[in-house]
Formats: sequence, structure tokens, C-alpha cells
Amino acid sequence: MRVAVVGTGRVGLPLAAVSRKYFDTIALDIDEKVIQRINEKKGFSEPQLVDYLERYNLRGTTDFSTIKDQDLVILCVGSQSPGEGYSSRNLLKALERVTPHLKSPGQVLVITTTLPLSSVKDDLQSIFAPESLNGRILGVCYNPTMIALGSAINDFESPNYVLIGESNDKAGEQLETFWRTIVGAKPRIFRSTIPNIVLAKYVLNTALTLKITLMNVVTELCEKVGGDVDFQADVLKADPRIGGQKMFKGGLGYGGTCYPVDVEAFYAECEKLGMPTALASAIQTINTRQVDRTVELIESLGQKRITVLGITYKPDTAIVEASQPLEIAHRLAEKSYEVMLCDPKGLDEARRELGDTVLYTKDVAKALAFGNIVLLGVEWPQFSQIDSNSFRKEQVVIDPWRIMKSSPPHCTYLPFGMAR
Repeated sequence: MRVAVVGTGRVGLPLAAVSRKYFDTIALDIDEKVIQRINEKKGFSEPQLVDYLERYNLRGTTDFSTIKDQDLVILCVGSQSPGEGYSSRNLLKALERVTPHLKSPGQVLVITTTLPLSSVKDDLQSIFAPESLNGRILGVCYNPTMIALGSAINDFESPNYVLIGESNDKAGEQLETFWRTIVGAKPRIFRSTIPNIVLAKYVLNTALTLKITLMNVVTELCEKVGGDVDFQADVLKADPRIGGQKMFKGGLGYGGTCYPVDVEAFYAECEKLGMPTALASAIQTINTRQVDRTVELIESLGQKRITVLGITYKPDTAIVEASQPLEIAHRLAEKSYEVMLCDPKGLDEARRELGDTVLYTKDVAKALAFGNIVLLGVEWPQFSQIDSNSFRKEQVVIDPWRIMKSSPPHCTYLPFGMAR
């Protein structure tokens, strides 16, 4: 099977790299500089990506005419749109470039871009309708990605499940063959209509953010009534009706490139359809509260030098978009606090956001020496290995994730989700 991946951003390029391991694959983009970096195999921070580019020799090109020779054409362009969640505008522009080269009756067009719920019957009707492109090639599929940046390669090769929306059985079968070659027989592949899979992506991510929201409410309840959020999580995990073993850890709120946009999109779509927006609104409010209450806690301590250990939206990534530790640092800097950020990967991105309003270091010892208050913002493994004797007696350690719970520092220790 010959594969083209169109769009080589944070999601498209890891997908192309994984595809190249199993299939004859090319990567296409309109950005010549990105294509040059792909062909030089350097300049990417996503774990394992450079190794895959080198080992499997993925090649990039700006020549869209090469699409005519491919069996599977996977379109992966950004669709995030401030204020409405997602928009199909970028996808429509990409389709203008791609569709003239789709001429073979054996080709399948695969859209991985997250779509607004209304786009299938509105903006994209000309693509999905049988009498249009869908009738010229074997078919069109919608295949939303369910990966996390920072583990994209592994998530593509070892997913919990795969979602395929198909215009017809034959198109769906070809895409399923593609994924079965990569993931093997174990993960379940859900195949349905395109509108049903578009909806499934919204339902899944809203459910995940709802679970995070629940645990953040439980975290604060535990602090007020003398509970232990980790104990509460263990009880929840034991009940099969609730489902799964993950996402049961209270701490700070969600961030990154997906969840905040997903909730915003869920709100916008409900509003368009005349449905209640209370669920999405509550999720957003409670998520923002985690930043508010952390800043309020720091202000109550009467100290002005703050160290923030970890400023990415999660461990093992350089991404700081919608990161709550970074937002906390930003708010404190605006209030004239002296703030030092320490992170293994995210400092360059943080510097682009905050400039010279804060200080930066990768040296954990230097960071610990700076702050009168130390906020453990991200569960980086390096931070869990900090010796409890590394802190001064007069320091205050705020630990939303309870990283040091098993060996607390010998100073004032304020974990989230436990009695204080």
C-alpha cells in the first residue's frame, strides 16, 4: 500500500513516520522549511520522532502531484479556531490542493482533522456526497487521531482503539487494513458512518475532561473535610461501572493543545444546536478554578520569591499551550512576584510566552535555592527524585500532584487533595 500524509505538523508528521515503518509513505506540506527539516531528519522535539525519521527514511515533498500515485491519502491539517473550538476552513483549503490529484478508483481519502459536528452536512457535503469526489475514488473516511503529544509515536502504534468513519465498506476495509498492519489484532477498531465518528471524538474527549474535573472537585473536598484524594481514586477505580484505571489523579487542571479546545468546541456545538451548555461551562469553570485557587494559596503565604518546577502541560513534552503551571507563573509575575521556572524541556517555549518577566533554569538545585515557595507543577520523574533534605526549613512546598507524598520535605508541605 502506498501512503501520502498531507500536513506535517505535530500530529501529521509522527503519523507519517509511523506509516513509513510499515508502508511506502511520503509526507507532503506547503511549507518548504518543514520539508527540509524532515529530509534532514533534525529539529523535532517529539520523543522518538527523529529516530523514526532516520531509521525508516521518511521523505518529504511539496509536490502535490505525487498524490496521484498513492493508494491512501491521509489529510492532517489543523482545525482549531479560537472562540468556536474547531473550524473546517483549513481543511477546505487543503482539499482544494489535494482533490485535483485524486483520480484513481482505487484511492481512499482519509481525513484525520477534527471536524465541527455540522461540517459533514454543511461545509464538506461536496466531498462526502456519492456524486462528488466520493464517487470518483474508492471512498472517503474520517479517522480522528486519539493521541497525546509527547507520546505520539507510541500512541499511534499502540492505541486503545481506532475510530473509522466510512463513506462505504470498501473504503473502510482499506483503512482498517492499514491500521491492522500497524497495531495488530488486539485493539478494537470501531467502524461506523462519518457523522457518528465525528460525534464520537467529541463524546470521548468530553468524557475525559469530565473525569479530570470530577477529580479536581474531589481534591478540594478532601482538603476541606480531611480526606485523601488518592484513597478516593482507588475506590473509584474498583467500581467497574465507572470504567478505566486512568485519569483518576486530582491535581491541577487539564491543558495542552486538545482538551481546552475540545471543551470549547463542545460548548459551541451545543449552543449552535440549541442545547444546554451547562456541562461544558462547568468543566471550564472548575478547570480555571485550579489556577485561581493555587494563586490564592501562594498569595496567602506572604512570600514573594516563587520557584515553579515544571511548566509544560504534562511530563515528557516541550508543549506549554494552556499549561496551568505556566498560567500560574504568568499571573504571579503580573502581581510583581519574583518567579523562576525550571523544566527539562519546556523553557524555550515558556520564554516565548513570558519573555523576561520571569527567570529560567534547568538546574533543579539552583531553582530550589531561589524560591521561598516551591510549586511542583508537573510530574516530571526528575522532580519525584528530589531528596526531601534539599529544602530549607523555612520554605513552603506546594505539591498539587503529591509527588513527594511518600517522602515529604522537611519544611511546610502543602499537598493538594489531603487534609492540611
